[in-house]
Amino acid sequence: MNRNDFRQLLKRYVSGTANEQEKALIDSWYELLYNESITALNTNELESIEQEMWNRIELQANIKSTGEFPADAKTPVRKIIIRWAAAAAVITAIVAGIYSLNPTQQRSFSYEQNKTINKLQEINNTTAAIQKIELEDGSTIVLQPSARLAYPTHFSNDKREVYLEGEAFFQVTKNPLKPFLVHSGTLVTQVLGTSFTIKPDKKTNRIIVAVKTGKVAVYEDSRQLGLNSEQQKNNGAIITPNQKVTYDAGSRYFVTSLVDNPEPVKIEKETEPMPASFSFEDKPLSAVLDELSKNYAIEILAENENIYQCRFTGNITQQSLYEKLELICQSTNHTYEIKGTKILIKGKGCN
Repeated sequence: MNRNDFRQLLKRYVSGTANEQEKALIDSWYELLYNESITALNTNELESIEQEMWNRIELQANIKSTGEFPADAKTPVRKIIIRWAAAAAVITAIVAGIYSLNPTQQRSFSYEQNKTINKLQEINNTTAAIQKIELEDGSTIVLQPSARLAYPTHFSNDKREVYLEGEAFFQVTKNPLKPFLVHSGTLVTQVLGTSFTIKPDKKTNRIIVAVKTGKVAVYEDSRQLGLNSEQQKNNGAIITPNQKVTYDAGSRYFVTSLVDNPEPVKIEKETEPMPASFSFEDKPLSAVLDELSKNYAIEILAENENIYQCRFTGNITQQSLYEKLELICQSTNHTYEIKGTKILIKGKGCN
């Protein structure tokens, strides 16, 4: 454990995102320093506490390397040092063990553990082609090469739960009474009925969940991370069609954005049918942008009201969404920016 690891551990403690094992370590350190149990560690105290604790750890490391204590140390001081050194040696070893476990090892352990405990079946795609799986409820999963899925022969009465390693596309059969949960590392993706992709990136230690249809809730696995009820309240994100969430397992941050290639959203039978084409003849931008917004289920906003007064003529049926926007903006002398899960049209507009 280096100084930066130690600082990050303290920051997680202060922010309430440390797991139970990490909190126990900080509590024990604090008790050794002040001979009392810690009840709160506010931000203002963090810097001085960090420096004092780190001094003790460095002292322990020096004692370990020389095998000697300061010659002028009095007996009570020597006892404190010995007590601290012994505890710090154990704690440092534990923390080093925590940080030495790379994300892949942690995910693999969780996957294997759940597969064994729950006596799950497994499909492991060892081929170079995609592999399609159909579950008992009619849901289908398309496994990419090197991906694997653990699932039960029969789902429980209240939920449908599977475990994934690698990339896969899910088409989930609707069942409001039995939510569908996909565990991927420390991330849980929960749906009632929808289609989405889960794609981990081992190089960046990130997981991307992208929704094609329906709505998905994505959040951290509280069982694995030891989250309390307060930490679970603001944990995760909800995404809809053409949106994605990127979860960074290192920082444990969720970032929502639009998918790389938005597609028109399939509209249910009871709603208006989708237009056969995106062909416009001298239409105000308010109508053009509204048509795009409805069909792609993406909120498209104008920087100012005058933009809606501009008019557009053209057939942009064959273009992708971003190509459509490029052509519209070129025609009306505007630009567009992607702001999270929304699109903003920028420019002076038309009078």
